[in-house]
Amino acid sequence: MISTITVNYKTADYLERMLESLFTYHTKGGLEVIVVENGSGDNLTAITERFPSVKMIVSEKNLGFAGGCNLGMESAQGEFVILLNPDIVFTEPALYHICDNMLADPSVGVGGISLKNLDGSQQKCVWQFPTPIDQLLVLLKVHHVFPSIGPIRRWRMDGFDYAKSADVDQVMGAFFCIRRDVLERIGPLDDDFFMWYEEVDFCRRTVKAGWRVRYFSDISAKHKKGSSFDRVPTITKQAMLRRSVRSYMRKHYGVIIGGVFWILEPVFSLFALLASAIKPM
Repeated sequence: MISTITVNYKTADYLERMLESLFTYHTKGGLEVIVVENGSGDNLTAITERFPSVKMIVSEKNLGFAGGCNLGMESAQGEFVILLNPDIVFTEPALYHICDNMLADPSVGVGGISLKNLDGSQQKCVWQFPTPIDQLLVLLKVHHVFPSIGPIRRWRMDGFDYAKSADVDQVMGAFFCIRRDVLERIGPLDDDFFMWYEEVDFCRRTVKAGWRVRYFSDISAKHKKGSSFDRVPTITKQAMLRRSVRSYMRKHYGVIIGGVFWILEPVFSLFALLASAIKPM
């Protein structure tokens, strides 16, 4: 069985389209489809009536992306657990395909696919693990002025050939296939990451435990990108980003490096304020 988990936060319109495409392209069964309504207040009655096989879990509180996914995982029964953003649109039976590929190679612990923009163009959906240097540059907004600076190019994997499957450090959490054995060994997502970097942390833990993270170029879906946060002010998104970066740095680089990011928080906040003035949403 394959379990899919989708966290809804004010994305009912995208969620309905995602489920429609999911059931259109996956007709062989063997799916457990779980939706977590993550304290957004959306009325999902029409969706549950249209898709009665979907298991709906309602949280009265917004648990964040990691917390919402973990709530769904508590009842997931599948050999593979696939995290799906509500703004995914299926154009092929991608769920079956990625699980077939991972069944054929037990050394792959996490899998991702080629995510396309709605116009069919390629999205960036793989990265190398972040380091203190590239994240300092990101939070200081240096990449907006010098987009081709070395550490940023390394982190973003500029020049990566998306036409070829490859082992990578991390794949995007919008379509994130996890082998059950990995969950049983390393546990669920770390819900200290309210939003962002939870999949980065999970990939790093997966690799540390001895599995590979694999990007499959021959499997694809469309992805709107950022649907839950299109309606959230930039200043709020920036605050969540900084919190996640601090958590990641403290967890993977130690208290001293984490402390540097904490000390520089007022500077980062100032640059975030300037960014929000240029792009309020």
